[in-house]
Amino acid sequence: MTGTAAGGRRSRAAGQRGLAMVEFVITAPILIFLMFAIADISWGFTQSCLLADSVRDAARYLAANTLVGSGSTGVINLSGAFITTTKNLVVYGNPAGSGSPILPGLKTSMVTIASDTSGDVSISIVGYSYSSIIGGSIPELWSGGSSVSTSGITLTAFNTLRAL
Repeated sequence: MTGTAAGGRRSRAAGQRGLAMVEFVITAPILIFLMFAIADISWGFTQSCLLADSVRDAARYLAANTLVGSGSTGVINLSGAFITTTKNLVVYGNPAGSGSPILPGLKTSMVTIASDTSGDVSISIVGYSYSSIIGGSIPELWSGGSSVSTSGITLTAFNTLRAL
């Protein structure tokens, strides 16, 4: 009699054989979901940091080059060409606007540049939709096939500096 102990009872090892497989089947989907969730949150944080860095660098460029004359007049000149150059710096990472955007879906139309009478210049990105790693939507397991869209999440970045 295989698998039985001396009294007709099954041995403990034989009863535990399939338990590891059952535990794996139950916990694997949860662990895989957590792994994708951590990766997606990390990607969202990376996108937010890239936007903030881009806006900060462009604000430095704008603040350093926007005053007319020697800088003692305090007059800010935001010409059309200079605004275009600064927007290209935000979106493409270079003033020429060559190459691909630093983030997928980022456009120069999302960048706003402004100045005020106190000598401050500001740059903001509004309306950038977060793009998920897993394809733009998270499946809802509990509602029978519909999905939660991540395209409704928008990231913004803003920076203001005094013109030099």
